Amino acid sequence: MDFSTLEALKPTLISYQTLLLFVLFIGLVWWAYGKRRKDRFDAIASSIFDDENEANGIPPGTEQDRAGANKK
Repeated sequence: MDFSTLEALKPTLISYQTLLLFVLFIGLVWWAYGKRRKDRFDAIASSIFDDENEANGIPPGTEQDRAGANKK
């Protein structure tokens, strides 16, 4: 296979690559907006409003240092 053959195939390969990326994009959008995952994504989106200490089971008033150890 010489250079001229590769140059002749280049537009075809680019077309297939574009089609493949488009199909992957549509699949990703379909997955992200699927009805089965809506409840889970809504729960994750609203979790930023939950108190971090309550979510981790740490009693109120207990502080932690940067490594996660409880301060006295």
